[in-house]
Amino acid sequence: MMKKFLSGVLVSALVLGTVSVVNPTTAEAAVPKPAYTFDMNKANKNVVAVARKGDTSSMKPADVKNGGVMPTTAAAKGIKLKYVKGKHGKALYLDRSKSYGAQLKGVNLGSGSWSVSFWVKIPNGMGDFSAVFFAGTDLTAKGAKWVSITQRRDLGDIGGSPVIWSRDAKAVYDGNKGEFPWYCKNGVDKKGEAKWEKGTAFDTKNWVHVVLTVNTKKEGVYNEKGNEGYTKSAQAFTYINGKPYGNGAVSKGAISSKTKFFLGLNGWDIPMKAYYDDVKIWKKALTAKQVKALYKAEK
Repeated sequence: MMKKFLSGVLVSALVLGTVSVVNPTTAEAAVPKPAYTFDMNKANKNVVAVARKGDTSSMKPADVKNGGVMPTTAAAKGIKLKYVKGKHGKALYLDRSKSYGAQLKGVNLGSGSWSVSFWVKIPNGMGDFSAVFFAGTDLTAKGAKWVSITQRRDLGDIGGSPVIWSRDAKAVYDGNKGEFPWYCKNGVDKKGEAKWEKGTAFDTKNWVHVVLTVNTKKEGVYNEKGNEGYTKSAQAFTYINGKPYGNGAVSKGAISSKTKFFLGLNGWDIPMKAYYDDVKIWKKALTAKQVKALYKAEK
């Protein structure tokens, strides 16, 4: 199967023949002001505890046959968020003493390009499919629209963490209904060809800086035409500690003005035990140079 490589700071994502995406490093390195900032230095009315109605003692919903369970503040009654020593000042600490996470309220990105950055430390490691970051609207099986930064070891030698996984169940592309693209880490082989490889970037002892950029104006492609799941959607890049980590596609329809944003909890899986600091969200796709400058300014 033919694979193609684009020269430059970033390489193209390929998974079972994933098509190349465009290098976004041409813009200026000045970091634009975020549309939303959650510094986690103290309790914030826009950072609230959420849980899922119907969660069992296993910290998972009792029944998700028809889709996921949207986390709500009502289901988290009596849970108080904790703030401890962080990367800069204090940090949000989700201790998993109960099945809960945090919602970032007041965020409205519309349906355009966007980026999110945050510092995270995961003391006990993370379980498969648990969400470090999760954004979604409809979680039903027929209408699901979401983006998750997670871990997937089930993918073998092309999995790991962070995996960027998205869903738009109502999208129709190439005659197939439903977009379900994902990507993890990209590498370059001895011939200079881009390839997917196993990667694990999250650290149990140290803070890790994570940035995800999603550019709806540029094309990211998952798989090859004629293969299962073939999708052309938004171009996405992941950066770890200021450096390119992976790139691929994120479903364009996954984010809208109705999307809700969460830390440490999705609609299905075991919640995260993790520390979060300096969460920032932009209504644009940051360039590689801007991400590098952001990391240097914050490290």
